Amino acid sequence: MTLNRLFRIIIFSIGVAAYENVFGPGYGTQWLLFVDDNGTTYEMNFATLPTDTRGFIFGRVYCYLYTRENFEEGELLEPQNDDTDFVSKYFNGSNDIKAITHGWMSKESTDWIQNMKKAFLNMYDINVITVDWSELADNPVYPWSAFSTRYVGKYLARVINSLRKSYGADNGTVHLIGHSLGAQIMGYAGMYSDGTIDRITGLDPARPLFEIPLMEPNYRLDTSDADFVDIIHTCGGIYGYKNSHGHADFYPNSGKPAQPGCEGVQQKLEACSHGRAHEFFLESIDSTTGFFAYPCENWKDFERGECRNDAALMGDPAMSDHRGDFYLHTKDNAKYAMGSEF
Repeated sequence: MTLNRLFRIIIFSIGVAAYENVFGPGYGTQWLLFVDDNGTTYEMNFATLPTDTRGFIFGRVYCYLYTRENFEEGELLEPQNDDTDFVSKYFNGSNDIKAITHGWMSKESTDWIQNMKKAFLNMYDINVITVDWSELADNPVYPWSAFSTRYVGKYLARVINSLRKSYGADNGTVHLIGHSLGAQIMGYAGMYSDGTIDRITGLDPARPLFEIPLMEPNYRLDTSDADFVDIIHTCGGIYGYKNSHGHADFYPNSGKPAQPGCEGVQQKLEACSHGRAHEFFLESIDSTTGFFAYPCENWKDFERGECRNDAALMGDPAMSDHRGDFYLHTKDNAKYAMGSEF
């Protein structure tokens, strides 16, 4: 083992907070404590499901378009009845589309979405669509929000289909990015889009009611939803999906809590770890260092230094030919990227 690699492992070990489930049986499989963007704690109960689903969909979904021409003020995108006469002042059918959405108890105006939108437009001349489903996500009964993801995904697919019909936008230019429940939304959007979406990035896709219990592929994000599905795992086995379910699955710092730099009581370090996925991706957009990850059978083999070849970049620069599981270390605060480890 090289001194450089030993130093990196020591830094990683110092940055990781001790993680222990202090809440006892059922935590993580039947219920969780969830901390939202404002630091408010909610009990996420998914052991008992509502029997009457007629009232699930009682909120609107809003899609806002941002371009370099309307960098600060989003244009509301609303498909018409026949979806063929879509009018937008700013949309450019020749430019790529990147769509971003949030998870449970969050909203489109949250800092990371707005910062990601700005980073994309600073880097590329593209169309950025932010999806606000907060009227459905802002519900303390987690199953109601989880079961609404299909509706939200179908609506986003309708928006994308309408843009394609009206402006000739090619599906091959579409990249969907979602955090937590938002990742599951993007899976539905891919499934319901006309033709195949180019890429979906799942940022620590939600585990409760998708991996536990394990849903059929049509009801969760999987490789059939886009030509390339890449996943960043940061709170695997708790808030986030534990197992691989993309073409390329990235596991920074093992992909589990606690991520380096996340501290405090259990639910806060879990929420911090869950949020690291979008923080890593945001940084990757313009990083000159790069999140270099290495294909490996498991984290233990990676830690032993057995996987040193065929590095792949995690995040926005990820290449569509990547396949398998990839592991890497990060720093415990921004800038997180450590570059090539070998």
